[in-house]
Amino acid sequence: MSTPAARIADLLEDAPTASNPAPQFPAAPQEEAPRTEGPTLALTVVWGDLVEASADLHVTGHYQSVVPAAAELALDRAISSESRRVITEHTKLGWIDAQLGEVTYFPCKAGPVRSAAVVGMGPMGTLTERRAVQMYSSLLGEAVGLGHVQTLATVLIGAGAGNLTVNQASRALAGGFAGYLASLPATPPPRLGEILLVEVDRLRAEQLLLGLAKATEKLPQLRIGPELVEGSGGQLFAPSAAVYALTALTRLARPARPTPGGEASPDGEAARGGEAARGGEAARGGEPAPDGPDPPPGEDAPPEEDVLRTVLAGFAPHIQGKVREQLVQLAEVARTDLTLTVRAAAEAQADALPVRMSVQSGVGGLRWAALTGRATVPERLVPVDMDLLRELVDRLTEPTVEDASGLPDLLSRFVVPPDFQRLLTDDATVLLELDRDTASVPWEFLAETQPAGGDRRDPLAIRTQLSRQLRTPYSRVLTEGLADGQLRALVIGDPGDPEKGFQLPGARSEALAVATQLKNLGVKVTLFVGAANSTRQPGVDPARRLDVLRVLLCGGNHIVHYCGHSDFDVSATGRRSGWVFADGLLTAQELSLLERPPLIVVANACYTARLGGTTGPGTPDAQPGMAEHTPWGNPQAALVPSLADEFLRIGVGHYIGAAWRIPDDQGVTFAEQFYRHLFKGGTGEEAPTVGGAVRAARRRLYERRAAGRQSPAGAPSPERWSSWAAYQHYGDGAARFVRPDPADRPDTA
Repeated sequence: MSTPAARIADLLEDAPTASNPAPQFPAAPQEEAPRTEGPTLALTVVWGDLVEASADLHVTGHYQSVVPAAAELALDRAISSESRRVITEHTKLGWIDAQLGEVTYFPCKAGPVRSAAVVGMGPMGTLTERRAVQMYSSLLGEAVGLGHVQTLATVLIGAGAGNLTVNQASRALAGGFAGYLASLPATPPPRLGEILLVEVDRLRAEQLLLGLAKATEKLPQLRIGPELVEGSGGQLFAPSAAVYALTALTRLARPARPTPGGEASPDGEAARGGEAARGGEAARGGEPAPDGPDPPPGEDAPPEEDVLRTVLAGFAPHIQGKVREQLVQLAEVARTDLTLTVRAAAEAQADALPVRMSVQSGVGGLRWAALTGRATVPERLVPVDMDLLRELVDRLTEPTVEDASGLPDLLSRFVVPPDFQRLLTDDATVLLELDRDTASVPWEFLAETQPAGGDRRDPLAIRTQLSRQLRTPYSRVLTEGLADGQLRALVIGDPGDPEKGFQLPGARSEALAVATQLKNLGVKVTLFVGAANSTRQPGVDPARRLDVLRVLLCGGNHIVHYCGHSDFDVSATGRRSGWVFADGLLTAQELSLLERPPLIVVANACYTARLGGTTGPGTPDAQPGMAEHTPWGNPQAALVPSLADEFLRIGVGHYIGAAWRIPDDQGVTFAEQFYRHLFKGGTGEEAPTVGGAVRAARRRLYERRAAGRQSPAGAPSPERWSSWAAYQHYGDGAARFVRPDPADRPDTA
């Protein structure tokens, strides 16, 4: 167990931080007496599991576009089948608007949760105490308006991830509930009479009870149960266990104070009501406590002293004295006012809650927000000179060796807020929520900032899973599951017109290698290679748009792998992007009728700069106005986000694309490593994740970046040095890739 070095005052729950500054609200008018008549509401704090509490309606909070975690995930599991999480799927499909105070209901299966709902918290990072008051008022109004709800079970919404402190969220709850009750007529009373505030951790339950008691002192509409109710499913997590252990230890160090009857209080609790012992004073006659563990000569150590000496054994005497002094000071702090961060060894990344960062372009710079398993960082505005950022993006798109080595640290320091930089570690996966503008930034180059002269570590995308999500209209259908028989894949290679300079021999090699590998992994593969007017591959059909579209629409493919050119189609109807075929551009518009979109699309597709403002092939000069459609000087930077957006709209679960040209052999290496790690594991082994497979493929390219072709002077090839960073993954990096049971797989021999 380790904790950051801090003063005792820093451990207090109410201590303002940069993320949670002390709220400054205008004081309520003193002349207004609180309303004493009208409906009231009973609030009961329960130590237990939310989904095991008996209630008519169970509610948690929900951030916009954030997949469920903690209490919301527990509720999702309680109402869902084993194969699919209802709230999670609705989130990924964009069906939960989650505007502040908006309530979304979900059907429930048979079980203790009869009716479930989530209340919108807005975008992550924006929930202040004032906005939380509005949220709670809206929630209570919705529950009362239903008419049949007598008991509602919920959690302290807004404090679960540390966005607000327990006391801040308690004040918001009390203010929102009391405000709504004050707006109701005195009669008839609402049917809803009790709200259960459920907390799974024991210490936080104690903190919640005290926080609500304080927040409702002058609110007669709200009645707080005086005792903590023990439900089922309650736990004691490591930070709380550490606080309880620390509290017990302080009782050993704090001197016992004489009671009015002349007897000493053995556990020192009387010291809370009298003069506190500080600075190492001893209970024995008020003499100073010794600096070391040994009692004064001639005196026997009391039992608690023996225990303390055992605890401190092994420390140098001057350290023991400092520990005693700090323990005595800490003894004056109530355990419910303590909050500790206990960090264990990093668990498997697939099981860790991701660090989710939102980066949106805005007036005057970039707007950031973050949500982690431990805290929510409210929105930050980073003033950024867009001309400098544009130059940085252009130089990191297909960069030189010098730029790829020297500019990532600048990227991290230039655009990432300082308090966000400490979140960029390999303790957990990283998920970046981006808009179309910020998606053009090569975030895969992000590095953990180091002090001047410190050792440089591998880039973040090499040390952990780094994935992206686009703020875009999500799909209208669910992606096909993998447990419905044999896996199917469509592989397309080099479909461009060779007469127009679109022939790519390396794309053919990659398509053939991928098809062979997937067949060896038990996948049924449909392969198209080359245009109809190109050199034919023996035994393989050419890649015509119509034939490919037929297989896409009718084949029910789980995986689609494309190797070739991509481009923009700038026309009067807007700007679209797609894959280049000899007979035209294949875009997601042609795939809009897909009932079951592919789960994974991998596209090693480089920008051609040869298509014009029509739907057909043009010339290299037919690109007028392209710069007007992207804030970046290099259109290549905007290609993969544009393609990902097109395919995510039709329901594709994962889009993996290369943001610039990749050497042929490295494209094959990435694909080979990606599918090897995607299909690894067997019966009884943990299913791999898509993000983990992408990370493994990036790492292989990173480790081999100095190998292979070099310049005449012996310098590494720029294309090979940074190819690992070109691959961008759009989707949930923690998503499991669960293959069908081999026993259910048809014979493919």
